Amino acid sequence: MIMNLDRSVSPEVKPINRVDIPLPEKCELSNGIPVFSFDLTELDLIRIEIVFKSGSAHEHSTLGADFTAKMLREGTVARSGKEIADYIDYHGSFIEQTISKDITTFTLFTLTKFVHQTIEVLAEIIASPIFPENELETLKKNELQKFQVNMHKNSIACKHEFGKLLYPKSHPYFSDIHANDFDVNREQLIEHHKQFLNLSDATIFIAGKVTKDIIKTIDSVIGKVKNRRSKNLEINRIEQAIGTKVLLPKNDAVQSAIRIGRLLPFKKSSDDFIPFQVLNTLLGGYFSSRLMANIREDKGFTYGIGSGLLANLSSTIFLIATEVNVNSTGETIKEISYEMDRLKTEKVSNSELNRVKKFMIGSFLRSSDGPFNVSDKYKSSYFHGLDNEFNSLYLSKIQDVSSENIRDLAIKYLNDKDMIEVVVGNR
Repeated sequence: MIMNLDRSVSPEVKPINRVDIPLPEKCELSNGIPVFSFDLTELDLIRIEIVFKSGSAHEHSTLGADFTAKMLREGTVARSGKEIADYIDYHGSFIEQTISKDITTFTLFTLTKFVHQTIEVLAEIIASPIFPENELETLKKNELQKFQVNMHKNSIACKHEFGKLLYPKSHPYFSDIHANDFDVNREQLIEHHKQFLNLSDATIFIAGKVTKDIIKTIDSVIGKVKNRRSKNLEINRIEQAIGTKVLLPKNDAVQSAIRIGRLLPFKKSSDDFIPFQVLNTLLGGYFSSRLMANIREDKGFTYGIGSGLLANLSSTIFLIATEVNVNSTGETIKEISYEMDRLKTEKVSNSELNRVKKFMIGSFLRSSDGPFNVSDKYKSSYFHGLDNEFNSLYLSKIQDVSSENIRDLAIKYLNDKDMIEVVVGNR
């Protein structure tokens, strides 16, 4: 049957109010380690993540968590670092580690036919690293050199100073790294590994082409690890920092780096979180945002400016960041304040708000496509204590945000007295 299409008539556009993100298959290994698997592709590829609920906030010595994670691949009781690298490379696989304030993750990408060979190596580097002295000295030199080079960059120095001001020194999230902190020793890494990276305390997320045989293979390797509880450090939530303004002058600077932001007194589960995401996107969260339109397109002060919302497990951060010519520093800060004040005094038009909503909905749909993205969505909700309805209802909650909501949130949270302002360069 041939259909005659009238191409002069646009197809009906329907709002998307709900997306049901696939839920994982849940099981436990023989020793009780929880496993969440997403069998969502026919490609013979799989990603296995071994996740520990401990990060840089749990370290007892500065950089201890970061160096421990990076050193695990440098040698085990059975293999040298070179042998590990060669073996993983031979099987067309890849291992990486990531670390945040709250979480340390070891990730294996491999073909399904090589799961048994490669998961053995991943488990081995986590369970029995030896932290060889020569490799540690090399890592220390490389990381120190990288740090020293980066700290000459205004943007990095600004990020570093802004991070210091967010938290009191007594809080585990506080970070103030100096060159002498890179002089970590092997005993510190052994102790951090012993206290916080016990395989029996891990949570495993698997995405790709997941079969029962693969689960059995992982259980045969990791399920036999004896239970040994890691040290549990509860981190108190922090919801407010002292508003302040800091200038770190650099007389020879061509550009100034600017960071303005604050801690927000709500969690990812709060009723204010998603509406504030809409506010943030409107202000500086995408290319057509108000900050970009004003400071880049109209004033020509910068190539890029943006704002963001970062939800740690024990804090939520809002920040604006940019780099501008030193002669435009003061005017840029003035315009940033102007745009935040506009949100408090003027209602956003329906057309602008709808444009922001469409962008956010499209971004959410793209970030929910494919097994790895679906697993990431679930993993984030899992560690934040959210059920899957957070993702399923996310789009409808975006649609429900009104211009009045935006104005009320701006009045509540975008006050100059609450902001931390850091400038590295000149005003």
